[in-house]
Amino acid sequence: MNRSKILSAAAVLVTLAAPAVADPTTPKLHPVDEVCVDYTTSGQMQSGESTRCHRDFAYEMYEIMSMTIGIGGFGQTQNTHTITVGETIYNINLENNTATKTTNPMYQGMLNALSGSSPEEMSAAMMAQMGLSPTGASQTIAGLTCNVFSSQMVGSVCFTDDWVMLEQSFMGTTQRATSVSYESGEAANYTLYQTMAVTDGPDLSNGINLDDLMSQFPQ
Repeated sequence: MNRSKILSAAAVLVTLAAPAVADPTTPKLHPVDEVCVDYTTSGQMQSGESTRCHRDFAYEMYEIMSMTIGIGGFGQTQNTHTITVGETIYNINLENNTATKTTNPMYQGMLNALSGSSPEEMSAAMMAQMGLSPTGASQTIAGLTCNVFSSQMVGSVCFTDDWVMLEQSFMGTTQRATSVSYESGEAANYTLYQTMAVTDGPDLSNGINLDDLMSQFPQ
């Protein structure tokens, strides 16, 4: 598996966390009910801050990010707001009050993995498939304890016992939690696209697809 797939799979796992829902047909993508995490990112090529929140067991998520990307003192700051509802990803443009809508090509793979296993089992299996092994070490970050998984080729990641990501280090860039709240965050940040003109974004179905990864999970 190439590195881009590994990092994209890690990104998916990082976002898998949110609350119990009344609708029993809504898939439970993570064992945590709802959570909001503030992060700082530092590295040679990018630095900045972000907030990632979710509810309905990660069926609904949003991420607000301000990131400066550049080398040698030259950089550009990008401000983004992304909302995910099931398989649909909305990229929000606050400057012109518009949003683009795309379909997450990894969503069906996650559902396939969950058909015969729990969110906890899926998370552990994903770590193993990415080559990240538990080290037995732990850290205290943002007042919480997390367990370190690492790989010489991939990097490291630190999750709480309930699979909230507190730190990840990949390719010289580290994202580290500064605060964690087991709340869903601002409700309006989940629904901004409903007040905007929404257009279809690019077709990602020929890009990253995790079915080959998910098919290896225990059923």
